[in-house]
Amino acid sequence: MIKAKTICYRTCIVITMLFFSVSINAQSVTFSGKEVPLENVFTAIKKQTGYAVFYTKNMLQNARPVTYDVKNMPLLDFLNMVLNNQPLSFVVENKTVMIVPKKTDVQISIQLPVEGVVKDSATGNPLPGATVAVFTKGRFVTTDKKGHFSVDAVNGDRLLISFIGYKPYFINADPGANLDITLALQETSLKEVIVSNGYQKIDSRKLTSAITTLKAADIVVPGMYSIDQALEGRVPGLFVVNNSGEVGASPKIRIRGTSTILGSREPVWVVDGVVVNDPVGVDPQTINDLDFVNRLGNAISGLKPFDIEQIDVLKDASATALYGVRAANGVIVITTKKGHAGPPVVSFNNATTYTRRPRYTDHNINLMNSRERIDYSRDVINSGLAYPANINNIGYEGALNDLYTGKSTYAEFEQNVHTLETNNTDWFRIITRDAISTQNNLSISGGSDKINYFASLGEATQMGTLKGEGVNQYTAFVKLNANMTKKLSWEFNLRNNVEKRKYVASSVNALSYAYGTSRAIPGYTNGNDLSYYKSFDPVSYSYYNFNIVNEMQHSQDVSNITGLNLNTNLNYKFNPNLNATVLFSYANNNTGEEISYEENTFYAASLRRSEYKVSPDPAQTLLPYGGELQANNIRNSSYLVRGQVNYGKPIGKDRVDVIVGTEVSSNTYRGLKTVRRGYMSDRGQSFAPIDPVKYPAYAKWANITNVDQIQDGITNLASGYFSGSYTINSKYILNFNTRTDFSNKFGARSREKFLPTWSVSGRWNLSEDLFKNSETVNMLALRTSYGYQGNMLENQTPELIIKQGSVDPVTGQYYSNIAYYPNPNLKWEKNGEVNTALDFSLLHNKIIGSVTYFYKKTKNAFLDKQVSDVNGRTTYIVNSGTIENQGIEVAFSFNPVKSGGKNGFSWRIDPQLGQVINKLLAKAINNNGLNQSVGVSNANTYAAYLKGNQIINDKAVNTFYSYQFNGLDHLKGNPTYKNDDPSNADKYKGLTTDQVYQQVMAPSGNRVPTIQGGISNSFTYHNFSLSFNFAYSLGSKIRLMKLYTGADNRSILYGSAAPLPEKNVNRDFLRRWRKPGDEANTNIPGLLSGNDYARTLTHWSVGQPYQYADNMWQMYDNSDVRIASGNFLKLKTVNFRYALPDNLLRKYGMRSASIMLAGTNLYTFASKKLEGQDPEQAGFDNTVQLSARPTYSFGIDVSF
Repeated sequence: MIKAKTICYRTCIVITMLFFSVSINAQSVTFSGKEVPLENVFTAIKKQTGYAVFYTKNMLQNARPVTYDVKNMPLLDFLNMVLNNQPLSFVVENKTVMIVPKKTDVQISIQLPVEGVVKDSATGNPLPGATVAVFTKGRFVTTDKKGHFSVDAVNGDRLLISFIGYKPYFINADPGANLDITLALQETSLKEVIVSNGYQKIDSRKLTSAITTLKAADIVVPGMYSIDQALEGRVPGLFVVNNSGEVGASPKIRIRGTSTILGSREPVWVVDGVVVNDPVGVDPQTINDLDFVNRLGNAISGLKPFDIEQIDVLKDASATALYGVRAANGVIVITTKKGHAGPPVVSFNNATTYTRRPRYTDHNINLMNSRERIDYSRDVINSGLAYPANINNIGYEGALNDLYTGKSTYAEFEQNVHTLETNNTDWFRIITRDAISTQNNLSISGGSDKINYFASLGEATQMGTLKGEGVNQYTAFVKLNANMTKKLSWEFNLRNNVEKRKYVASSVNALSYAYGTSRAIPGYTNGNDLSYYKSFDPVSYSYYNFNIVNEMQHSQDVSNITGLNLNTNLNYKFNPNLNATVLFSYANNNTGEEISYEENTFYAASLRRSEYKVSPDPAQTLLPYGGELQANNIRNSSYLVRGQVNYGKPIGKDRVDVIVGTEVSSNTYRGLKTVRRGYMSDRGQSFAPIDPVKYPAYAKWANITNVDQIQDGITNLASGYFSGSYTINSKYILNFNTRTDFSNKFGARSREKFLPTWSVSGRWNLSEDLFKNSETVNMLALRTSYGYQGNMLENQTPELIIKQGSVDPVTGQYYSNIAYYPNPNLKWEKNGEVNTALDFSLLHNKIIGSVTYFYKKTKNAFLDKQVSDVNGRTTYIVNSGTIENQGIEVAFSFNPVKSGGKNGFSWRIDPQLGQVINKLLAKAINNNGLNQSVGVSNANTYAAYLKGNQIINDKAVNTFYSYQFNGLDHLKGNPTYKNDDPSNADKYKGLTTDQVYQQVMAPSGNRVPTIQGGISNSFTYHNFSLSFNFAYSLGSKIRLMKLYTGADNRSILYGSAAPLPEKNVNRDFLRRWRKPGDEANTNIPGLLSGNDYARTLTHWSVGQPYQYADNMWQMYDNSDVRIASGNFLKLKTVNFRYALPDNLLRKYGMRSASIMLAGTNLYTFASKKLEGQDPEQAGFDNTVQLSARPTYSFGIDVSF
C-alpha cells in the first residue's frame, strides 16, 4: 500500500489564483464573420483577451463553422454561444481555455500510458516533483528526478502539468505518445492585480481611486502577531506611531493626516466587506492621545496574519465614499484566504520568537551606575542642597544619616558606602526577561468547481519582556464558497478568537521604576529575600514598605476577550449582465477586565493607612481587609444586513458598471464598571465582610463615593449607496460614488442640512491611447478624483439630555447631571478632497510606480468653545475650524536584476514615500476676540501647549511649544529663559493666557512626522530568498527624557528639587555646570546651594491667572534645549527563507517546505542628540514606555 502521505502529496495540484473569477468576467470579445472555422475563432479569442486556447485538430473534424456578429461580449458567454450545438465543450483555468469533447451518455474507452518529460523553458533542465494530473479524472502523478512521468489516460483527456512558481500547462492526452513539455515561470503582471474596496472588486487597470494593495505574504514575517505591525513603511500616506513596545499594544495609525479634532482619527477596519469595531469603545479624545497605550487591542486584534490574503488601503474620497461618514480617516480593507478547486492541501506554520529585554548596556539607556550615583549624592550634600525633612533612610544619604546619629561608626559608614557603590543592582534584569514566544497555524483547503473551503486553527503565546506579562490567543476560521446552481452562489465564513491578556497594573509603572531607581539600592537581601524600603505616599502623606517585585507579582491587570464574527452572503445571477447579493453579518465581542491589588501591595497599604499585617485605625482606613478589585465588563455586539445589485454590460467598445445597494447596521456597547474592596484572591477570590459601623471612612467611600458605572450605547445606521462607472474604449473611465446615512445619533440640524457623501473620479489610460504602440511604456495612466464627506459627532443632540443620579448625601434629595447639552445648531463637519496621480509601468514592467498629490480640507470642524459655567458646563461644541492636509505620495518597484528560470537570480527594490502637511487654518470662536486657541476639553493650559494638545490657529495639529532656553547663569549655573523675568508681571496682566503662553514659549515642531515611508529589498537565488525592509520617519520633534522627574508635581518634590536617595540620575549630569565659564560648554544645570535652590521651587507666576510654569526645573525639562529631532531610519524587518529541494520533498511526501529566519526592529539610526533614546519614545509623559524590542524568529512552513 502506498503511504498515505505520498498519496496526499500526489493529489496536490496548483490552485487557480484568487482573483481569476473576477478577471475573467472583465474579458470581452468582439467578433463578426460568416461561416468562420472554429480554429479562426479561437485565434481571435487569444488575440483579444490574451487567453491561450488549447485543442487538437482531431477535435475540430466534426465541428461546424459559425456565423456571429457580437460586440464586447463577455468571454464565457461568447464561448457558450460559439460551442452551442457543437460536439465540444470547454474548461477555463488560469487564463487558459481548454477545448474538450462533450461527454456522451455511453463511453467505452481504453486507458493507455502517456509518458513524457517536464522541463524548465528557460534552462531546459528537468523539473523533478512537477505534478501531472489527468484533469477530467482526478488522477495525479509526480515527475521523477529526471523530470519523467507516466500516467494512464484515454484519448480526449486533458492533462494539467504544474509546478510551484511556474505557469500551469494544459495538453490533450495522446496515449502512446512521448511528450516533451516545458513550463515557463509564473510572472506577476500589473494587469492581474485585483483591488477590493469592500463592496466590489476592481481590475487595477480600471481603478480611478487612491488605493494601495498589499499581499500579506509579502509583508508578514515570523514574529508578527497582528497585521497592523506589518504596515509601517509599506503604504505611502499611512503613518504608524509605535508609542509602546509592550506585548499586545496596538500602534496608532493615521492615513493622510488629521481630518478632525474631536472625532476619532483612527481609520476604519473592514474584513471581507464588513466594518469591524473595537472590542472596547474608547472615547475619541483618549484614543487620539499620542501617549495613550491601548492594551485591549483594536478591531483586528483577533484576526491572525496567517488567515489574511490581501490588504487594500483606501485613502481618497473616491475610494472611501461608499463607507459614508465613518471613512474620513481612511479605510483598511482586509480580504481573508479562501479555498480553491483541487485536492485537500494541509499546511502547517510555526514560528518561535526571541525578544530581547532592555539592558543597561543598550544604547538607549543613559543612566548612572551605582558608583556614579553615590558620587553625585556626595556633590549634592557638599553643595548644601536642602533635602526634604523626611527622606528615606536609604542610599548614601541613609548611610550618612546613620553616621551623624551615631547608629554606625565611621568604619561601618565606609563599609556601607562601599557596598552601595558596588551593588550596581540590575533593575532591568529583575523586572524584565528575555522572552520566548510561539505561534502555530494549521490549515486545510481545497474543493471542487462546486464548493471550496479554507479552514484554520491558530495558537499564539506571546511572552512579554516585563515579567508576568503576556498574551495568549486561540483562533478558528472557516470559509466556504459554493456554486449551488449555475446562477446561485453562497459564501460563508466564521471567525472565532479567545484571548487572555495579562499585564502588571499600569499604576505600578514598572519600567519607569527601572529607569528611575538608583542602582545602589538592592532588590534582594543577601539571603535572596525581597528587600523593602520606605516609599512616600502623597495621598495619605505616610511612608510604607515598597519592593517593585512584590508590586508586580500582586498588582495585576488581566483581560479575557472572546470574539465571534459570522458573515454569509448569497449571490444570484439573473443573466450575464445582472446579479444581486444579500449579505448578513453578526459580531459579538466580550471583554472582561480585572485590575487587582492584593493586600500586601503598596497600593493597599495606602488605602489601609497601615503596613501589611498591621491593624489600621478603624476611623481612618479605607480598606480594613484584603485588597481591591476593579472589574470592567463590556459586551459589544453588531449586525449588518446589506442588499446590493450589480450590473455590467458592454455597449459597443464601451462598458457600463453599476452597483446599487442599501444596508442597515447596529452597533451596541453595554458595560458595567465596578470597584470592590476587601478582595482576597488567595481565598477563592472572595470578599471579606466589612462592618460599616466599625469602619465609617470605608462606609462613606462604599456608599457615597464609589458608584458603579454603566455603559449603554447604541448606534443604528440605515444607508443607501450607488456606484457607477463608464469605460470608453478601454481608454477613459469615469466613476461616480455616493452614499447617504441616517442615524439615531444625528441631530435635527444635520438632517436639516442633509449632506450625502459623494465623489467623482476619472482615469485616462494613456498606454491605450497616446502610447499604444510603445515598447517602453507598458502602462501609463492619469487618475484624478474629487469627493465630499460629512461627519457628525455621536454624542451631540438637539435636545437637553439629563442623566439621573442617586441621592445627594447632604440634601437627601435625588440629583441629576447634564449628560449632553442641547446643540440644535451644530452642522455637519465637511471634508473635501482632491486627488491626482500618475501610474506607470515601464521597460517590460521592470519599473512600476505611481506619484500622487492630494489636498484635503475640512470645513466647519468641531471645536470646543469656552463658555461660562453658569450654563452647567464650561465648554460647548461649535463649528468653527478649518483643517488642511496636503501632501505627495510616491511608490516605486524596480527589478534591477531578473534572470530567467527557477534558479536565476533576481533583485527587487520597493521604495515608498508619503508626505503630509497639516494645518489648522481658521480661528476658533471665543468670547473676548483675543484668544487664538481653544482647548479640546478644558480651558487653555500651559500643560496643553507643552504636550501638543492645544488647537492653535495656523498651526499643525499636534504642534507643541517649549520654553525658550536662554543659557545657564554665569555665576550659579541655573537655567534662564527668554521673557521669564518677574518684571513682566504687569505686562502679562493685560494679556490673555494664550498671548502670555506664546510670549514665553515658542513652537518646537510637531509630534507627528510629516514624511514616512520605507525601502524594501528582496533577493532570490535558487531555493534561497532574502528580504529586508527599512522604515523611515521625518519631520517630527520629541522631548528628551526628563532630567528632573517630578519637577512638575510638587507632591513628589516634597519641597525640594534634590534627587531623592532612592532615585537614579541621568548620566547627562556628569557633564553639568560646575564653575563659571562652564556655561560655554554645557547646557546641563549645576547644583545650587540650599538657599538658592529653595528660591527656585516655586515659579513667580504661580497663583496668577496667566500662570505658565511650576518652577525653573519643570521649565528646563520642557525647554527647547531639551528638544531633539524625531527623524529615524529603522531596520524594521529581515527575513531569510530556504525552500527544501525537490528530492527531499518527494522523500517525505511533502508538497512544499521551507525554513525561515527573521528579525524585527533590529536597529534604529537617529539623532546623536538623543544619546540612544528611542525616537518613538517621545518624552512628553512622566511614564517611561517600553520601546519596540528587537525580535529574532525561527519558522517552518510545510504543506502536504
